[in-house]
Amino acid sequence: MDIKKSWGFISLLIGMASLLWGGVSLGDMMGQHQVVSDMGGFFSAGGHEFFDVNSAAQVAAQAKQKNMIIFITGVGLSVIGAVLMRGQWRNL
Repeated sequence: MDIKKSWGFISLLIGMASLLWGGVSLGDMMGQHQVVSDMGGFFSAGGHEFFDVNSAAQVAAQAKQKNMIIFITGVGLSVIGAVLMRGQWRNL
């Protein structure tokens, strides 16, 4: 098996898995936005110092940023895999 074809296939598989994971996570984050904002109000009403410093909206924004990076990495790996596999599909 050709090394270019092998690395292209591996990159394509990892990229697709990352795209799937990032897409599902980002879709889930949209559904959880209301829950996170409600819990942020609950924690601030409790008056605990930890939850005042680390608000629920801030934690949700950090998680969204992490999932966006995973999604963008998936796109990049998929493109690299597709470029490496270009012309190889006819030989399968």
